[in-house]
Amino acid sequence: MWVINGLSSLRERGESRVVSRQIMVIEEVFKTVDNNFNLSPKIKNEIKELLIIYVSNNPRVDLGTINTNLTNLKFTECNKYFIKDPLKYVNFDKTIYINTSEPNKDYDYKYLLMRELMLMQTYKNDISKMRQMHLNSIYEGYASISANNYIGNNGNYNPYEDEIIIVNLLGKIVGFESIEELFNNNNQELLMDNLAKMGNSIDDVKSITNLMNYNSNIKENPRGKSMLKEVQLKLIKMFVKKGELTNDDIDKFRSLLFGNEVVFEQEVDKYKDINQVYKFFDEIVSNFELKETVVKGR
Repeated sequence: MWVINGLSSLRERGESRVVSRQIMVIEEVFKTVDNNFNLSPKIKNEIKELLIIYVSNNPRVDLGTINTNLTNLKFTECNKYFIKDPLKYVNFDKTIYINTSEPNKDYDYKYLLMRELMLMQTYKNDISKMRQMHLNSIYEGYASISANNYIGNNGNYNPYEDEIIIVNLLGKIVGFESIEELFNNNNQELLMDNLAKMGNSIDDVKSITNLMNYNSNIKENPRGKSMLKEVQLKLIKMFVKKGELTNDDIDKFRSLLFGNEVVFEQEVDKYKDINQVYKFFDEIVSNFELKETVVKGR
């Protein structure tokens, strides 16, 4: 019933929220979901509900790609040796894998499923719009932030805290519209242009994207530790290259250096260096102001 009411609500809002074509396409997507015999009735309804919420909040959703990838989608249980994430869509075999190795961790699987449905649209068949694999951590962070904005996250543990912090900081540097363009169309041009305009070389960009991806791969290793601090230091340097900054810009950027306290408390060893970032940021901003270059008062 919720799905029917949600679809009716979309029709009533019409082009003010979703173009007519999107409404037609989502009905086709629902048919695809209904015809997929790999999915249980409960999962089918959950997918439809989440897609309505997604389309209602983002009229740029690539429903065509999602529809294609839902055709033979299946859910399969696995262990942590296959995937480190609690829930993960693998495009190669059109499967969402459920990691059953950590049943005691407090995950919100509805939130996680929303993330994976969103990420599904980044795996396009159009060779001119292929996923930018070197920017994986940005995709992951943006999906995590957006899913939380759309439906919330009732779990106390979020395995994507590093990526969320990184994307929030990056958004203050390049503008969130460039990250949205990457996510919706796999188009990195605006993001890269904005970084270049601030004086970042190709090597600078490669250095930070490589570190982001390395951190995403290593942070869940029981013997490893998060490289978030190292990524943050690079982002701070990019931030001060922006040019004219206000005290409000500085305060907002500083506030985004820290994330969910519960995550940092649960993973003390992995994040033990996090407080050093504040000292570095305050020092570099203080020096910046003393030079009386680009920082102005409110």
